Amino acid sequence: MPEEKTYTQMRQEFQDKFFNELSPALAKFDGERKGKLLYAILGASFFSMLGTLLLISLFFIKLSNDGTEGALKGAVLMYCFAGGIWYSVKKGFENKIKDKIMSEVCKCFGNLEWEKCLLYNERKIFSCSNLIPDFSSSIFDDYFRGSYKDVGFEIIEAKCSVGSGKNRRTVFDGVIVRLDMNKNFKGNTVIRPDSMFHTSPSSNLRHTTLEDVVFEKKFDVYTDDEVEARYLITPSFMERLNNMKVAFAAEQVSCAFYEKNLFVALHTSQDLFSLCSLLKPVNDGRQFFQMFEEILSIIKLIDYFKLSQNIGL
Repeated sequence: MPEEKTYTQMRQEFQDKFFNELSPALAKFDGERKGKLLYAILGASFFSMLGTLLLISLFFIKLSNDGTEGALKGAVLMYCFAGGIWYSVKKGFENKIKDKIMSEVCKCFGNLEWEKCLLYNERKIFSCSNLIPDFSSSIFDDYFRGSYKDVGFEIIEAKCSVGSGKNRRTVFDGVIVRLDMNKNFKGNTVIRPDSMFHTSPSSNLRHTTLEDVVFEKKFDVYTDDEVEARYLITPSFMERLNNMKVAFAAEQVSCAFYEKNLFVALHTSQDLFSLCSLLKPVNDGRQFFQMFEEILSIIKLIDYFKLSQNIGL
């Protein structure tokens, strides 16, 4: 079995691969990027201009209340179309480039694979684990699966919502990480950001108070087995979770122990693992090294939570 790569080795291997192989190959696509940029500018400008004309019309044309409301809605819709065109052009080009390079990028991390989308029944596992609130629609972007130090993991970039139309509400936007556990447990324990009324995410889970005062001020714990919850949420685990929001630049952090897995939800509005800005050369190194560090920061969770060690969390 090959020796596990260190973080330093991963960085060095990626740096060598990028400058020696990826950057020269990517430079060939810069002409296509410029064409995509022109198309995105023209499309976004057209709909932005329509939206602006609708707003200007409100000052020069006397409209009924219904007409005014319709013009405002129309303007907002046009601006949404403008943003949508830019996003769809950028995302389509990004996926094309990722299809060509991500298999080589993943080799730098050892045992890692990338897909454009999630492959299994994500709604069932997320709902059953009570990691995030129930959702009716979802958009899944980058998906990674692999192992590090014999610990299997998956990384899922997701945006989940409830409702539709103007009643649509986002319940999660960020990255969900599934990590194999080295502890045996049978129940479901959930850790969510502290709430005023401690409303349980499921009828079979009870709010449980732990002894750590600092932890209690930041998180709520819900479980169907209080003894098991205290076995899983050790003082050292509490300390790491307390520090995790800062360490991983997340707006909120949620966890769930379910089916011998630790699920971690990192709430963030950033578009993680993003590449191929239309405004920069395709082989702009900053984009690629930022994506590398974002992937590496997730893999570091295995060491962060000491999941590769057969000791208490």
